Amino acid sequence: MRSCTSKAAPIAIGVRLALIAVAACAAAAHASTAEFPAPLPAETIPKVESLPAKYPTGWSFLNYSGDRIELRNVGSDSREVKGQLQAHDSATLLVPDKRPEIYVADTVWSRGSRGVRTDFITIYDTKTLNPLGEIVLPGGKRALITSMEGLIAFTDEQRMALVFNFTPASSVTVVDLVKRQVLGEVEIPGCSLVYPSGTRGFSTLCSSGTMLTVRLDANGAVAGRSESAAFNPMDTDPLFTASTLVGGIRYFPSLHGRIQPIDMRGDAVKILPDWPLVPAADAAGHWRPSGWQIVAGDEQKQLYVLMQADAHEGTHKDAANEVWVFNTATKARIKRLRLARPGSSIALTHAAEPLMLVQAGERLDVYETGGNLVRSLDLPGFHTRMQIEPVR
Repeated sequence: MRSCTSKAAPIAIGVRLALIAVAACAAAAHASTAEFPAPLPAETIPKVESLPAKYPTGWSFLNYSGDRIELRNVGSDSREVKGQLQAHDSATLLVPDKRPEIYVADTVWSRGSRGVRTDFITIYDTKTLNPLGEIVLPGGKRALITSMEGLIAFTDEQRMALVFNFTPASSVTVVDLVKRQVLGEVEIPGCSLVYPSGTRGFSTLCSSGTMLTVRLDANGAVAGRSESAAFNPMDTDPLFTASTLVGGIRYFPSLHGRIQPIDMRGDAVKILPDWPLVPAADAAGHWRPSGWQIVAGDEQKQLYVLMQADAHEGTHKDAANEVWVFNTATKARIKRLRLARPGSSIALTHAAEPLMLVQAGERLDVYETGGNLVRSLDLPGFHTRMQIEPVR
């Protein structure tokens, strides 16, 4: 009898606890019903949305240089990631304004970081970001460099793409983006990167201190070449390869603090007189341009340049302390903006009232062009240099 009693007691206790738990759940459910009379609808998983055919000018592409390419809303405190494109090794981006497509030049290896190499351009739909097709680039030649200006560019009213190759021999692959085919390859020995020029062509900076310009015919073949006189002092004050195009003039800063304008509108480019960035009154501060994407321009033909104090040999890729704004007509500094955090890349949105975007470590700081910091966006998982490409 004692054994039966000892077993029944735990069972009874368990039943009582279960009844208490049920009662508690019922009370909680009643309270929840009273507090939330309209329950939330079940979420649809997966949920797929389309982007607008024309992106707002408050959006920007952020190229994480081999990890991913994000489309972010930088113009609102919502800070949403609107979409993401695949990216692998040194991926570069082209966004046309004439077709509803996006082009990403990329490289993959059959065994992850080794094996058979494939270079290709993927075509994405702008509304869904679904891949529409790809163009395989022959030869395994595409330059694998942290994303930067000059690795890929449009020409011929965005019909053709120019892809810079480096093996270390340098050349340019010409691609017809409409017909989805490679048209040919142009050798540019001793020269680097591509900057569109003329009606259908490109120019490239050469180790001799000159600029080589190549004209193409409608089939992407070379129709003519011309080379400027030497203007880039490679041994004393060479130009950065980063530049900005304002009104058909491309502006290149130099390592020691000059601006070199080049008129890119004709089939033969014109090297214009250079001018200093640093006023004599600031010379003692040893100010120089520095960073990665170091210069931007706006519709008022003003230049925004990342500037570093106490600069010296070897600091040209360090983050900058300030942004200096210049009037390209008067060649005078008109604003001097102190950054909340040192920045390495700069760009301007193309809105009526543009915003200044500055990558500062693992954050993207968004400023008004007067220098007021309006918001700061996290860049999760970002550990290298960034190319910022605002939507037009």
